Amino acid sequence: MVKVVIIDDEKNGRDIVKQYLSFYCDDIDVIGEANSVESGFELLSKQTPDIVFLDIQMQDGTGFNLLEKLPQRNFKVIFVTAYDQFALKAIKFSASDYILKPVEPDEFVEAVERVKSELANQNQAKDDRIDALLSISKKNDFTKIGLPTSEGIQFVKVDDIVRCEADGPYTQVFLSTGERVMVSKNLKIYEDLFANSNFIRVHKSHLINTSYIDKYMNNGGDGGSVAMADGSIVEVSRRKKDELLAMIK
Repeated sequence: MVKVVIIDDEKNGRDIVKQYLSFYCDDIDVIGEANSVESGFELLSKQTPDIVFLDIQMQDGTGFNLLEKLPQRNFKVIFVTAYDQFALKAIKFSASDYILKPVEPDEFVEAVERVKSELANQNQAKDDRIDALLSISKKNDFTKIGLPTSEGIQFVKVDDIVRCEADGPYTQVFLSTGERVMVSKNLKIYEDLFANSNFIRVHKSHLINTSYIDKYMNNGGDGGSVAMADGSIVEVSRRKKDELLAMIK
């Protein structure tokens, strides 16, 4: 059984998590719940959960405050929050799991299954991403993104990413330094992450940073192609051509 703790200052929020766990998730044992940073700290000082569902904004502080107070964090965290400003951005950029309120069942199940899979594939539940997230939140340094690799998490500046290229279930990230990072996430995740920014998915296999486009080339009747600052030539799909041209104009 996977042991779970729920920490949220709203009873309705805790009840929804418990309800979804009961309805949609197997092999889950809710071993405790708390309604504040202080009560959460007391609970986690006594219990050893595998997963903590944690609200970010509570009456006596934040979920980050709670995590910082704990001497040991040998569990996975799934943030459940309506607080989607700096905190959510930090969570995204640290590659941790989060669910936005109001909670959608599909997103809830996906997050739980993802974390259960991580637990099954490692000997201990300590999540180094939480340390990285707390470091970022302390510095208010939300210009970086955590890239999960086979060796851990590599932090790079978002502005240094020239382009991302799909490689099966993985993504190759090309940096302005000339470095190439193989990431254990698919391209769709980064397309969603970089929405409303300088990035655009110009092809099923390519997500590019328009700040690094050197030249657009109109190759006949198709979508054309772009020459990137790293020397690469990236094909543009026909349906993405107008959107790309509107962005670079």
